[in-house]
Amino acid sequence: MRSPERAIPLAIVIALLLTGCGKHYWNKPGTDRNDFARDSSECARENALYMSGTKDYGIVLEDRYKACLRSRGWVRAQHQEPPPGWFRGIEGDDPVRFDTPAPSSPQRGPRG
Repeated sequence: MRSPERAIPLAIVIALLLTGCGKHYWNKPGTDRNDFARDSSECARENALYMSGTKDYGIVLEDRYKACLRSRGWVRAQHQEPPPGWFRGIEGDDPVRFDTPAPSSPQRGPRG
């Protein structure tokens, strides 16, 4: 029979293996950081419980936010370190400050 002292560390190791390691990131082939910032911001704003009349702060409804990003073609996966093209989204139910959306493309100078 195994002693309780040996069973506890084994249970911890098994629990860690089952839950995986690393954080979750989002990817969509052919996109960049600005694309993710725009889609993430829009999905967050569409699925938030606002905490002020100005709609500057809110709590994002996580399941709806994730469903919104998936409907736009983004996939979510867990990585120890994110590969290029993978971006961190909103996780949890902490209040979020909504910033203005990122520009869709950099400004270009006059053509000529």
